[in-house]
Amino acid sequence: MSKGYKAVYLIFCAGIAFLVWTLAYGVVLGVIYKDSRILNITITENPFAPLQQVWAYASNPTLQRVTIAALLPAIASAVFAGYLGLRAHENPLGDAAFQDVMGLRRGKWFRKKGHIFGRFGRNVLRAADSRHHLIIGPTRSGKGAGYVIPNALMHEGSMIVSDLKGEIFKATAGYRKKNGSQVFLFAPGSETTNRYNPLDFVRPERGNRTTDIQNIASILVPENLGSENSVWQGLAQQVVAGIISYVLESPYYHGRRNLGEVVSFVNSGVDLQAQIKFIKEKEQNLSKYTVESFNAFLALSERAAASALLDIQNALRPFRNERIVAATEVTDMDIAAMKRRPISIYLAPNITDITILRPLLTLFVQQVMNILTLEHDPNSLPVYFLLDEFRQLKKMDEIMTKLPYVAGYNIKLAIIIQDLKNLDEIYGETSRHSLLGNCGYQLVLGANDQATAEYASRALGKRTIRYKSESRTIEILGLPRRTKVEQIRERDLMMPQEVRQMPENKMILLVEGQRPIYGDKLRFFNTQPFKAAEAYSQSHVPDVPTIEYLPHRPVPALTTEYANDGQQVVEQTILPLPSRSQMHEETPHQAVETYSPSIPAAGVTKQANNRTVNLIVKFPSTGKDKKSAIPPANIDYRIEEVEAKLKPSAERLLKAVNEKVEATSTSLRKRKSYLDIFNATVPDAENIGLMTKVTL
Repeated sequence: MSKGYKAVYLIFCAGIAFLVWTLAYGVVLGVIYKDSRILNITITENPFAPLQQVWAYASNPTLQRVTIAALLPAIASAVFAGYLGLRAHENPLGDAAFQDVMGLRRGKWFRKKGHIFGRFGRNVLRAADSRHHLIIGPTRSGKGAGYVIPNALMHEGSMIVSDLKGEIFKATAGYRKKNGSQVFLFAPGSETTNRYNPLDFVRPERGNRTTDIQNIASILVPENLGSENSVWQGLAQQVVAGIISYVLESPYYHGRRNLGEVVSFVNSGVDLQAQIKFIKEKEQNLSKYTVESFNAFLALSERAAASALLDIQNALRPFRNERIVAATEVTDMDIAAMKRRPISIYLAPNITDITILRPLLTLFVQQVMNILTLEHDPNSLPVYFLLDEFRQLKKMDEIMTKLPYVAGYNIKLAIIIQDLKNLDEIYGETSRHSLLGNCGYQLVLGANDQATAEYASRALGKRTIRYKSESRTIEILGLPRRTKVEQIRERDLMMPQEVRQMPENKMILLVEGQRPIYGDKLRFFNTQPFKAAEAYSQSHVPDVPTIEYLPHRPVPALTTEYANDGQQVVEQTILPLPSRSQMHEETPHQAVETYSPSIPAAGVTKQANNRTVNLIVKFPSTGKDKKSAIPPANIDYRIEEVEAKLKPSAERLLKAVNEKVEATSTSLRKRKSYLDIFNATVPDAENIGLMTKVTL
């Protein structure tokens, strides 16, 4: 019952009390003092006669006693009327209801600052707390116009927005820059973009470094535990982690530590196992994690290694695109400063490239969240993750894991989907329930599917419906008898079909700990100040740097300089690691020779008889024997030299075989029968004296 209704009813009860008092006043005078004139005047002429008499003779003790006696039934009648009218009806089957204006005012929904959800009449609905948001609405239901753009314009703090269509950047970036926020656009695959290198955010400390590398590898090469290839995927993940670790620590990659180099490493055109073994022998100061990852790959058979390599190459396909490689070569965004000063980052890949770019976007979102949760500072700047088209980002386990507690780090997530099936197909029903439970505000802008409509209907709750039925019967002697019965039943506050048929300008807001809100959708282009802010942004779109293509550089391990360098390496790593202790020391008078398998180059020379010559390359174990190392560039020349030396021997061998064939008069190509073999090997019985020749 609203406050207005209660006020009117209380006035009505006061009127009843006054009427009862005037009648009781006249009755008391008539009964006790045998004077009924006041009662007659009150009933027939002037209802205020008792009040006028009391006012005129206020000092009369008799009238004072009569006045007090008349108040008793008046008060009793008012209380009884109030009880009947204001008592709360029992609703055993539910009392769900939408909030009214007074409830919204008590909840401070009409505040001037906060995140925007819609309208209630002329008032904008805003909330200013740390609870996460879930926005559900089919295509063209107003998710962008009613929630995304207004909040992207007005959020005070840092923000990360997934902008797959590129519309949010144009509509909001200019206004945010005007209000003091640094604005960056990460659009891999485009000619204009800011740059982000995931390897720049690997922490150098032991343990942390390994964890960060494994997280990157698990996103780039996801392991599907239910798949038949999960074993190979897990192995591929381990190899990628080892290669990333090598790129981060090898001095030969100084100034070029990025995922593009990782891709070049696995697509170098040479045998990967031989290449890794070559590197292990050349660089003996690699970290334990790198060496163990390399050893796991070297222990594989040729077939298993090829299968793992295929998984790696498929997973790293996006980084074979020159634009994507250029966009991830370095980092020009200070992500770690997002909690100290306002920074706005827009993720805007081409919608046509979303399939191949999805791992990179997922890696960005999860890595940023990891960085922002390293330190807990309640007074830090709030960071707002506005994840539009959440389904396109696919599975992000890190978000689902951290969703329950990142609010304590001043991080708020807004997850925008078209329907609940989007969550089920990616995370499963159990994870979907967990996500719904962690989102304190759930904005339903419409529902085109039954699952979403049923969820909204259940979340709104049920209310008790009362209705009366009347029956008539004829008693003895023909007297009629009427019986009235009040019945109750439950009803959804909004049934699923009512949710699906909701007017296009209406929305439902489910709030944790409060009654739901049934309000109007906000349209930024019809509402100030959002309309003016969006117009300013459209006319002041920030400049985005043009991408820079750097010249292609070969894999260091395949260069002549690398082969000639021996073990004399100047340590210039960005992430310094302690050296591994030497297991065996070499004496001055001993020279230990280390052999590595050949690295077959593209285009190995083959002879006419289909022979392939493989060269065993000897690598020195110390820097004193540099000259004995054979550069990969000279391998083809050495192959030809060895084959030239073998040619005379081959000709002599062929000549000897031909002479033997002519001497035996038997062609090597003619198969012998068993009789020929028997005659040639079993002696005649007569010749050995077992039989005597008889002459007749």
